Amino acid sequence: MNTPGSFRHLKIAFILVLSVLALGTIGYMLIENLSLGDALYTTIGMMATAGNVVHPLSEAGRLFTIAVIVLGVGSLLYTFGAGMEFIIEGHLNQAIRRHMMDKKIAALRDHYIICGFGRVGSQIAEDLTAARKPLVVIDDREATAQNCIQRGYLAVLGDATSDDILRAAGIQQAKGVLIATEDDAHNISITLSARHLNGTLYIVSRANHTETEAKLTLAGANSVLSPYTIAGHRMANLALQEGKPL
Repeated sequence: MNTPGSFRHLKIAFILVLSVLALGTIGYMLIENLSLGDALYTTIGMMATAGNVVHPLSEAGRLFTIAVIVLGVGSLLYTFGAGMEFIIEGHLNQAIRRHMMDKKIAALRDHYIICGFGRVGSQIAEDLTAARKPLVVIDDREATAQNCIQRGYLAVLGDATSDDILRAAGIQQAKGVLIATEDDAHNISITLSARHLNGTLYIVSRANHTETEAKLTLAGANSVLSPYTIAGHRMANLALQEGKPL
């Protein structure tokens, strides 16, 4: 994320370049009686120190050209510097934020890792936050990871099936992992990796299909839940209880 200062410098740079272009074009039109196109062509050439002229310049024209070159080169150098500041500052800020995030995650103990930040993962994060439990979100979508950070969650961008990504989320020090992706194959793979990296971890995994539940248990999940099955049971119970709270 770039600071307002870098945006302001970039804006000033563009204004300077356009101002020199306008000043040079008008000046050549008045001093050398050039057409708009020829005056603009000459101004651009002088700013770039290419020396483009459509005909020999008068004494006044040469003096004016010196001013155009000085102002033009100065404005272009300023623009280059502002552009580099904009680019470098953005990458630097990103690196600093990532370093701070890594330090915060490394300091966590007995936290929870949420794999997948869809509707289910988002609700899990809200409930854990309400219970004042520390958590880290893993998601392989950059926009989703950024959304997590904006909402105040610690987040790791990457594929949760990767051991390195799980380690980056502090799997060795975690208390539990909640696997909530919409891909059962991914959920099984994450469960296997998580159990391998931390044998005492409490693993809760989402099963999107009933036939996956047994496989997730064999892979090492302590609890397996199907959001669709739970929702179905809940709706049926509400109907049987005629809307009375259970």
